[in-house]
Amino acid sequence: MIASRASKIEDPVEKLRFLKTTEKRFSQIEDLLLSPHFWWLSNRKIWITVAFLLLIPTLSLLRRSPLPVIDASAVAGGKLSTVRPAPEVPLEKAYLIDNRGGVETWSNGLHIETRFTTSNRPREYYVWNRNAPQASLSRLPSQQAAGIVYHTTESTLEELEETQLRRLKLLGESLLQYVQKEKAYHYVIDRFGRVFRVVVESDAANHAGKSTWADEEWAYIGLNDSFLAISFETQTRPGDESPEITQAQVDSGRMLTRILRSRYAIRASNCVTHAQVSINPSNFQIGYHTDWAGNFPFEAMGLPDNYELPLASLFLFGFSYDGTFFAATGARMWKGVVSSEDLLRSRAGKDSISVAQLRTQLRNQYRRLSALLPESNEPAGTTDSRASNPRQENP
Repeated sequence: MIASRASKIEDPVEKLRFLKTTEKRFSQIEDLLLSPHFWWLSNRKIWITVAFLLLIPTLSLLRRSPLPVIDASAVAGGKLSTVRPAPEVPLEKAYLIDNRGGVETWSNGLHIETRFTTSNRPREYYVWNRNAPQASLSRLPSQQAAGIVYHTTESTLEELEETQLRRLKLLGESLLQYVQKEKAYHYVIDRFGRVFRVVVESDAANHAGKSTWADEEWAYIGLNDSFLAISFETQTRPGDESPEITQAQVDSGRMLTRILRSRYAIRASNCVTHAQVSINPSNFQIGYHTDWAGNFPFEAMGLPDNYELPLASLFLFGFSYDGTFFAATGARMWKGVVSSEDLLRSRAGKDSISVAQLRTQLRNQYRRLSALLPESNEPAGTTDSRASNPRQENP
């Protein structure tokens, strides 16, 4: 019955919400029936009666229309989220202990190679106080990075075998030369787990293109300046929840994340993937780039599962999505979409307007704020698919 009901739901978000709710109900039933506290119930009729009484809410749920909405917190101007960021855990400070021969050695054991390091324009970024909707943009200190965006290089890969070592090194060198030329990322982690600094941290990198994110205080439009970029040498495989990434890359990514977070006091909730922040303002669709769309190892990086966080592009700026987006993402990322939709519905109900009307207002807000950005900060699209993985647009 559940499968039949779910198959009739076209909206992927509604289908996910329905399945999550019914799955939770049946899980509760199963846990109760299997509990040792109920083994004394030997009478078969009692078992049937208990099971029937517990199933009544679920059967009622199946008959309800429209589908239940995940309970959202009271929203005032989009201030609160349905998913609270995990509590910040103080990070042990990592510091530089040696720098010789083009290699930095850090106190947590990470080695960073600097032979490909280059400069770009100095970081300069503006933010919007999301708790003051009528506010203008504010300029934050240029040296203070606000977050991290994780990318994939989408570059050519070779089998990770010792017999292919020469080819692997050649491909890695070619990738780094390209990233250096394009000033595409601050850091690249190759398949051996080696960390290369490319664009210096004090400068912007051309990594995020049109993008937006928000924490509990600030909204960021165009993350090239405000967020640092870490890219892993790997490829996105459509429909594959586990892209090829080595344990060495995971270990290095975790140590590098720790260094950057402790150095700039970066919130865990501001460590996100390119797919979570990428947008296309020409059609107000999210997910123009879909690298790390649902399969990034947040936990292995020492972070909470930030796929559960609402997307600022949806609930603050009225962007939307289509079937192509869901086809290119993993189920984990849908959690953030569901939370975002709940925020929109809650706010629309509070303002006594339709969701469509609210989206129009939020899009106008995005246009207003984008127009206030200095020309040098207006983000451009990433220049090459090898470093961006854009999805195909619908005509």
